Amino acid sequence: MRLSAKAFLLDEDGRLLLLDCADPADPATTWWELPGGGVEPGESEVEALVREVFEETGLSVDAADVGPLVWRQDSTFTWLGRRHETRCHGYLVRVSDPAVVATALTGAEKQTILGQRWWTHAELVAHPGRFFPTRLASLLLRVVAGEHVDEPYERWN
Repeated sequence: MRLSAKAFLLDEDGRLLLLDCADPADPATTWWELPGGGVEPGESEVEALVREVFEETGLSVDAADVGPLVWRQDSTFTWLGRRHETRCHGYLVRVSDPAVVATALTGAEKQTILGQRWWTHAELVAHPGRFFPTRLASLLLRVVAGEHVDEPYERWN
């Protein structure tokens, strides 16, 4: 099981940044997810989060701005035709100047990440699309309120 550090990245208006994603092996399957990714050997979770947020969004986040661990969930999903298991740890990160520069996508990320968007909570609730984590709208309210959430194991797809 791979450890993944994810960011609940909020701007000054309380909007959440999500990535528009598709599986290159099945481009019709799309979803929105939190920025972040795998923790590499020798990296701390915060170091991985800072690196992944920059690679995927172009936002430079200072490690000192990464808040506490607010969410944990183990899940399994299929991507590029293979079943994967991940342990996600989510951190609250607030940014005051969310100007996005060029992203530094690597490898399969270039075909997976289609774009990004800032979302209000109301937009998350109203959107008919798919999110990871699945219960993102309710989860967002809980983590912003300061709750630490341990979600049950999820077979995402």
